[in-house]
Amino acid sequence: MVWQKGYKLQGGRYVIEKVLGEGGFGITYQAQHTLLKQWVVIKTPNEILKNDSEYPNYVKRFIQEGRKLAQLSQQPHPNIVRITELFEDCKTYCLVMDFVPGESLFNLVQKQGALPELEAVEYIKQIGEALIFVHHQGLVHRDAHPGNIMVQKNGKAVLIDFGIAGEIMPQDGYFTSHHPANIAFAPYEQMGGNRQVTIDVYTLAASLYYAVTGKRPESSLDRKLYNKPLISPNKYVVGISDSLNRAILKGMNLEAEYRPQSMREWLKLLPDFSNQVYQVSQKTQHQTIRTDKTFPVIVGTNNSQQQNKKINNIPWFWLVSRSALKNQSM
Repeated sequence: MVWQKGYKLQGGRYVIEKVLGEGGFGITYQAQHTLLKQWVVIKTPNEILKNDSEYPNYVKRFIQEGRKLAQLSQQPHPNIVRITELFEDCKTYCLVMDFVPGESLFNLVQKQGALPELEAVEYIKQIGEALIFVHHQGLVHRDAHPGNIMVQKNGKAVLIDFGIAGEIMPQDGYFTSHHPANIAFAPYEQMGGNRQVTIDVYTLAASLYYAVTGKRPESSLDRKLYNKPLISPNKYVVGISDSLNRAILKGMNLEAEYRPQSMREWLKLLPDFSNQVYQVSQKTQHQTIRTDKTFPVIVGTNNSQQQNKKINNIPWFWLVSRSALKNQSM
């Protein structure tokens, strides 16, 4: 059952305002802390799964990861949403975190179009530093796509979601890379349960690709299964620096072993704009020059060694989801 506006938790301590996102495994709400008069976000497992035999295991993981995130919040990072409470109410576990005002990077690009290189790199560097902090705690985010990067009016970028509530639909910026709309930002090995830091490198590089081109990159699954090319960002947008173009392609290498092996290593590839000043999302202050034609640049798929690799580690549910999407488009 989805909680409606006005539903009270913890004896009225929290009051539900609205649903931010709902999916097969989790629900995200905006709520008000009635004593503090502050907005918060509450994430819960989806109760429709209670009859599923795996539901107890999912709830156990939800609690474990919630506790890990709460430990991160004991030494809060300025670019990571803060977890404030984990409680059980009416046999449903609830994870409470700060409500971060702003607009997701995904929605910002949808509205503004491709962002200036300087602005996009600044947002991504902030999130990269946040992910380094996460990695130092022995965690991997696995969900640092544009929908989970909130951009505030002062230029601050905040990572808002660790994906622990499962499949959140693309609504108000809260959704995860498992949703078909976000396959473009996930490396294919992630769907097999891989939790290496190179997953976050790929996802953040793909987010930067989207920010500077205004286009979703070719999905890693299509690149792996059908040898589809990843088009170089500078073929969409003339004028971006060579160093930025190389950094994006390097971070999005199809095979994890050929990507930078740490977030710090990848961030060092990005151009240094530390002495320059940008203004947040001012569409009228820049002009994107696009070419009439695009030329495929294939990264990590067309050397002979990688072509000979067997495609035997693609999870079945990715293949099903891609087939379903293609059928819907026909």
